Amino acid sequence: MKSSLKVGLGVVLSGILASNPSFARDRTPKTIAKGAQIGVVNLLSPEVMHYHAAKDVNDSFLKTLTVQWPVEDMLTEALKGGLTPRGLTLTPLVPIESLERARERCFVNAALVDGLPKNCSPPLVEQASSSGVNYLILMAPGLNNADHAGSSRNEGVTAAMRGWGFLTRERSGAKDKPTLYSEIELLLISITPEGATLRARQWGGIYSKVWQTYTPPPDPKAFPDEQLNELQPMFADMLARQSKDLLEQVQVEP
Repeated sequence: MKSSLKVGLGVVLSGILASNPSFARDRTPKTIAKGAQIGVVNLLSPEVMHYHAAKDVNDSFLKTLTVQWPVEDMLTEALKGGLTPRGLTLTPLVPIESLERARERCFVNAALVDGLPKNCSPPLVEQASSSGVNYLILMAPGLNNADHAGSSRNEGVTAAMRGWGFLTRERSGAKDKPTLYSEIELLLISITPEGATLRARQWGGIYSKVWQTYTPPPDPKAFPDEQLNELQPMFADMLARQSKDLLEQVQVEP
């Protein structure tokens, strides 16, 4: 009973935060020169995490599911509508090896609520320099913890939740639908002679969605690909909302 109550409160909290994106962003506009090229880098793997909250906590589990989604295209599409009208050029980039190696240290396990760790500047500078850009928008997985979410952490699920995922609950009744969550970091980074600087950040943990078309599979630990593919447009929608809120922090010089 306590476990179910905790999960329910977490979902309610997630819904409240989803309608209040001011929890995750600084409203002070960050100025960017008109016509600037912005390199877009994806560090998110094509996977979804499934957390199942059972009646008996010993039967609960966390499972990572691989999907065949074009994550880079989803990010580009989400950003395109906000960058082009502002006179900014979107340039999709393949992450360089040093940046990929720094993913866990600099993004997943970093306290990004306090800013970008100083020792993470070199791979970002190398990524931008290799592509001739002075700005990067980077998407990376985050964790459901205070280092990423601050006070808006979802208490209904484990702190080990990262990236995209969904929560199922062992309850009776067809009206009980899974909640989708987005533990995603979107970061706008500028490159200066002093190194990489975090200019704007939008945390994805404030967004959630209900899987309305969900039907329980025969085995809760084995979701068929066609059922998981129902989730792609829903996560794309959350990413579009997150991208819009990130770009609202940007002001383009006349």
